[in-house]
Amino acid sequence: MELTESAEILKLIIEGTNAGIWDWDFETGEVFWSENFYGLLGYIPGEIPAKIETFYDLLHTEDKAPLTKALNAHLKDRAPYRVEVRLRTKDNGYKYFECTGKAIFENGKPVRMAGCNMDINERKVLENKLALNEYLLSEAGRLARMGGWEFDIAKKENVWSKTVYDIYELPYNHNLAFDNPYTYFLPPYDEMLKKAVEQTVSHGIIWDLELQLLTGTGKVIWVRSYGEPVFDAKGEIIKLRGVFMDIEKYKTNEIALNTSIELITQNNLQLKNFTHLLSHNIRNHANNIAMLTSLMDDSTLDEDNADMLQKIEKVSQGLSATLDDLAEAIKVQETELVPDTLNFSEIIDSVVAVLEPDLKANNATINRELWTEKVQFPRLYLESIVMNLLTNAIKYRKPDVQPVINLRTYTDHNDCVVFECQDNGLGIDLEIHGKKLFGLYKTFHEGKNSHGVGLFLTKTQIESQGGHIMVDSEPNQGSTFKVVFKSKS
Repeated sequence: MELTESAEILKLIIEGTNAGIWDWDFETGEVFWSENFYGLLGYIPGEIPAKIETFYDLLHTEDKAPLTKALNAHLKDRAPYRVEVRLRTKDNGYKYFECTGKAIFENGKPVRMAGCNMDINERKVLENKLALNEYLLSEAGRLARMGGWEFDIAKKENVWSKTVYDIYELPYNHNLAFDNPYTYFLPPYDEMLKKAVEQTVSHGIIWDLELQLLTGTGKVIWVRSYGEPVFDAKGEIIKLRGVFMDIEKYKTNEIALNTSIELITQNNLQLKNFTHLLSHNIRNHANNIAMLTSLMDDSTLDEDNADMLQKIEKVSQGLSATLDDLAEAIKVQETELVPDTLNFSEIIDSVVAVLEPDLKANNATINRELWTEKVQFPRLYLESIVMNLLTNAIKYRKPDVQPVINLRTYTDHNDCVVFECQDNGLGIDLEIHGKKLFGLYKTFHEGKNSHGVGLFLTKTQIESQGGHIMVDSEPNQGSTFKVVFKSKS
């Protein structure tokens, strides 16, 4: 009776432990698997034979050698038999089990062995995920040269990740207890960090500093130190915790970039002064030439000299016009205008009013699709851009074809306002002229009284405000200029 009750109790315990029981008789070769043994693998009792060969067939290839080694060590040296393996389930997946057991010996010879296979699949899957995450985090820190640290205020104990040791160029077994942490930092960064730590300990203020570090091998590098307080349940600061990052490469690039910017700024200033001086001096000479030619009476000259005088006057006028164009270009690049909230319809109306005689003379039609009504942009620039694009659309029309100009505004997927000007004019061969389309004094059609300044100014004006301009055109198919304004966000 007592034996029966004990067996029932043992059965309940086994069923509640998520384990399968096995028994192996070495003398007869018989093997017993419990109902749970089968069930944990997805089988019903007897569905597969309970044999040692079957068990080895279910074992994952990589686990056969470790299990055999553990079993032999137990049977020969009576070492504890405990090994983690993967067994193939009925659905051809694998589950983790912890196999334990113990043999019975008679006259020094094992005659029987029994044990259990504990289902540890959930635990192992979680362990593997944690190990993978820890590996990825460690690798990310190593590659990014960023590590973590913690300081226990009461115990005066430092804990560093391996990457922090690597940044300091110290061995992993270096004793941190005897180090003054500030001696590794060059002046004035040592005092800067010390003050920041004291502020954190006393007032709970977070620090984030860029410092120069003297490593254990004597190298000087830039690092970023971030630290914050850790509070206990009473709101008292018990620890400091943070990250430490090697930013030598980025800081060196930043310093080099700043130096380059300063040099470029200085060169630009010198070039600007030279441009103003050159423009001023040339303009003086041009004015002198114009004044001298105006003083001369061509009626007193013979035919050849009169013709020469007219040519000199034309050259003088062209030189003055060129200087005016250059002055305008310099003015656009130098002047910083404050954007206004502008209404496209109002700007277009004002420009059309100026061009009305030209539009009527050429029987031009302007269509509008203004899906976006307003834009943030300097008024002077927007009027100039619309004026240049409309003027070009009329100037480069097809002979004997009524000019049709389509103006559109909308907001694109990047939240940028776009203004389009599409015409049915002569078009441009972008394969030939595309790279120089917006260059100063670049023209692409003969006999059109072109100066090559309008598109240059348009590009300069839009880019000065953070936008850009694009064009889509083919010969005899018209052109579409797309002005993309800086994003509103």
